[in-house]
Amino acid sequence: RKQGKPSTMKWTKRNHLLTFFALLSQNVSASASSIDYRYFLAGGTSAAISHGITTPIDVVKTRMQSDPSKYKSLLPATATIIKEEGAGALVKGLGPTLVGYGIEGAMKFGIYEVSKPLVLSVMAALSANLHIGKGGGNKGLSFLLASIAAGAVASLILVPMEMTRIRMVTDPEFEGVGLVGGLARLIEEAGLMKTLTVGLGAMLAKQVSSAYFFMTIVLLKVWSIALYQMVSSISYSLFNLFFYNGVSLTGNHQFTT
Repeated sequence: RKQGKPSTMKWTKRNHLLTFFALLSQNVSASASSIDYRYFLAGGTSAAISHGITTPIDVVKTRMQSDPSKYKSLLPATATIIKEEGAGALVKGLGPTLVGYGIEGAMKFGIYEVSKPLVLSVMAALSANLHIGKGGGNKGLSFLLASIAAGAVASLILVPMEMTRIRMVTDPEFEGVGLVGGLARLIEEAGLMKTLTVGLGAMLAKQVSSAYFFMTIVLLKVWSIALYQMVSSISYSLFNLFFYNGVSLTGNHQFTT
């Protein structure tokens, strides 16, 4: 019996995973027609704008990382770049930044918002099928899984764009080639798979770690609403106790609700 226990546990875990993905596919097909694309538009627009306006800072940061002996701190490095290459050098890589982070933001925020109720319903159905808990699902875990999935998809989009941006900022051979030309040259040099996957692990670690940020925001919102409702209820009860009862005792007025 002891020898058969690990295989039994492995089979049980495998069944749980199969059940999870089966329920997930059912919910995906059921909710595909009700996707709110405003999440994707809002996320892409905000990410493109927020990263686009900080392109000069990214340029200076990248130069400081690639040549720390020449570019030692923010303001002197900025002055050196403008003196040697002109102010236009501070917006190098703007195209890849806007496109890359625009798509990244659209996928990250859109997939997260769309998959939150999806994963939550799957977790609820899974816990009900397996008779775990009360069958209501785990909201925190569901939001965490949704944010991890969103961050992973965003990483796949962002890696080649970031690679192109860095080469445009640091490599004179990429001067003025643009986004499409830069991507084409990278693929020609390193191949398609390497262009898409170099630094993917680090990007995944960066993006997936921000999953806790999404989950924390949602949970804080849920907790703040519950706290507000609780405080409001207590405040109303105290007001009702001291005001109405006080008036009733002093003026012999009776109030009905």
